[in-house]
Amino acid sequence: MWKSILSAVVVIVAVTLSVELFRDPPSVLAQIPAGLPVSSGLVVHTATAGDGGEHMIIVDPQTRVMAVYHVDGSNGKVALRSVRKLQWDLLIEDFNGGTPTPREIRTLLNQS
Repeated sequence: MWKSILSAVVVIVAVTLSVELFRDPPSVLAQIPAGLPVSSGLVVHTATAGDGGEHMIIVDPQTRVMAVYHVDGSNGKVALRSVRKLQWDLLIEDFNGGTPTPREIRTLLNQS
């Protein structure tokens, strides 16, 4: 069951990240004076795990890498579960999305 929850969280994070990565930055952020420290910009999401612990997903938008950790609910130990570079994932048009696929929708729209 936790795999289903984690899969759903990963999909949500990937969609959120792709929206954020392709959005134009606000002009205020684009004008950071030289020499000032820049925020790490990490995006962190948490989800309750089935065993009473938590899953923590950390995404670095600059490097397009995500890491998934499990925090044990009984002792607080943190374990790295997965690391993945999202660069190629974000180029996929359709994966495990069900029907109609984007290609099918495009074909239907082009027939009109």
